Amino acid sequence: TVGYGNITPKSILGKLTTCFYAAIGIPLMIMYLANTGDLLAFFFVKYYSVTRNLVDRIIRQQSRRRRRRQEQLTNLPFELEHQTVQYQVPIPATLGILTLYIVVGAALFSNWEGWSYIDAAYFSFITFTTIGLGDLVPGKGTLTDNKHGKSILCALYLLYGLVITTMCFKLLQDDLFAIKRRIFTRLGFDAYQYYYHYHHFHNNRRYLMRLRENNK
Repeated sequence: TVGYGNITPKSILGKLTTCFYAAIGIPLMIMYLANTGDLLAFFFVKYYSVTRNLVDRIIRQQSRRRRRRQEQLTNLPFELEHQTVQYQVPIPATLGILTLYIVVGAALFSNWEGWSYIDAAYFSFITFTTIGLGDLVPGKGTLTDNKHGKSILCALYLLYGLVITTMCFKLLQDDLFAIKRRIFTRLGFDAYQYYYHYHHFHNNRRYLMRLRENNK
């Protein structure tokens, strides 16, 4: 779905073949991106939570040692000391991963294609977001000169870049939903929703009881 536009079919058979191939290939690609992106997001959240829990335990142990020195130790329960909490990946960490991947690709393309560093980073971002304007297209040092396997590295970089972008967008979506829930909670929308469902449930229950009594 990037569609740079530098390579296009000319004949009628080529156009029909492209439509048929895209009709099959695009759903497969979307399924691949969605499943792989969700899997990477799951593992990223898991290991981020493990790291945060380990850091929290080290901080608690250091704090407990200081309290021992001051003879003001408060023993934590075993469950609280060794509990595993699932944390939300913060937005800066998610954007940092995507930025790091773009920076690495910008260094490669600026070396291979002779682009400026900004243009190479811009090309990576436009590709990963599937915008594909086509003003910058690899080919001078990757597709036409593939003696060193640059075309394969280019294809792999773009393929995994799409997956990482999907993962980052999913993590960002989860962060934004969490922020929205916190804002609604502060504004009291959760209490209103509970109040509405509580009264709606009891009204329906009373209505069903009346129907049963009338049927009797």
